[in-house]
Amino acid sequence: MIRATSDLIGVLMNDTSILECIRMHLPDLDKIRSIHDRHLSVFKDVLAGNQEKEGELQAIRGEVSIQLGLFRDTAVLVGSQDASIPQRLGIVQRKPVIRKATGSIAAPENFKIVYIGRKMVARASGVKGAKSYELWCCEGDPMTQSNWRHLVTSGQAKRIEITGLTTGKLFYFRIRAITSKGNGSWSTFVRMIVI
Repeated sequence: MIRATSDLIGVLMNDTSILECIRMHLPDLDKIRSIHDRHLSVFKDVLAGNQEKEGELQAIRGEVSIQLGLFRDTAVLVGSQDASIPQRLGIVQRKPVIRKATGSIAAPENFKIVYIGRKMVARASGVKGAKSYELWCCEGDPMTQSNWRHLVTSGQAKRIEITGLTTGKLFYFRIRAITSKGNGSWSTFVRMIVI
């Protein structure tokens, strides 16, 4: 993460126009008002029977969708620092979907990620009755269920080699046992930068 931040600072120092370009594309009140007024005007023309404006109406709808999407996404992102922003805008944030474990299958304990030589390895204590173990990873917010993806399934919990991840990135990991009764509970997640 330090290296990625350092690289970003270097790029932004070498080309200061990048941040200005980002600011220029972010929606503000004037842009939203302007696109709304254009949309309303062309919409009224089409309602009045001006069929030549239908193509323009579709194009403006696309622009409105982009501006509103950018605004909403920005507000949600800022909401991670100030939760009142999305609330004041009436933006309902999706809560993560948490699937409950089937039965009472325990989560693997003592879960950790270690390096053995140059290999990244997941380790955990075995769970009685487990047929296999699923290891999942996440690059984004680990509290958002949709950020998680399956990484590997293994027949053992003591040593699961991890491959195929981007070097220099921070990942979160979790593991669960799979038994003949179903999926077990998730372990607590751990985090590690891939080197």
